[in-house]
Amino acid sequence: MHPQGSPSTPDENENRASLSGWGAVAQTLTTLGRLKRLRRTGWLDRGVPVELAESVADHTFRVALLSWMVAIERRGDSEAAVDPSRVLLIALAHDLPEAIAGDPTPYGRSAVPPSSDPQARRAFLQRRQERDPGLAVDKRRAERLAMESLLAELPVSIAEQLRGAWREYEEQATPDARLVKQADRLETYLQSREYLAEDPALPMASFALQVADPTTLPDSAMRELRDAIERMTRDMEHPAQEQAPDAIT
Repeated sequence: MHPQGSPSTPDENENRASLSGWGAVAQTLTTLGRLKRLRRTGWLDRGVPVELAESVADHTFRVALLSWMVAIERRGDSEAAVDPSRVLLIALAHDLPEAIAGDPTPYGRSAVPPSSDPQARRAFLQRRQERDPGLAVDKRRAERLAMESLLAELPVSIAEQLRGAWREYEEQATPDARLVKQADRLETYLQSREYLAEDPALPMASFALQVADPTTLPDSAMRELRDAIERMTRDMEHPAQEQAPDAIT
């Protein structure tokens, strides 16, 4: 220890800054842990039991892996190459603000017909959903504030990387960000097909309608993967009948 009033050494200052920084990291990670418990609202609206509903963290994990896989496969294509490491960071960052802002749906809560009118509710949920412009403005504002709150106490080196990746995704101005956006849509479609395999009565048509639009999946690899998902999950929904054993003679 130094006598009162003695200056700290550079090493002690660095240690204090490091402890403060890691404390902020620990607190931020705890806040982001909410994403593991935040169920995606669209699944709950469609009748998926809460204990089976995908969390935002579940979704982010598979978006990140899907994006990275496609990016790796495209490394040899000079015309369509993206940076797998950048793609991975953007995917990990793209839904971080939802830890504070929540998981809003494209439609307002008042637009969803009540459960007491199941026919109208199903018809509404089956059609392709486009985000209401007013709700989109509110969402962007809430998520921007949430992101700044998440990053406020983090070390600058970490905060700048996460802020940049999230903004890149929001602005959709780079090939890396656009690939992650497609992965976000495709992962949601895959999840909807998995739920349909468990319960064919669930209203999941809106997700198939979205990825059927070529403007939402302009990347050829993403479209090929979409078709592979459709074939795989169709087989899950309609498994082939087992052949009867040959008669014993």
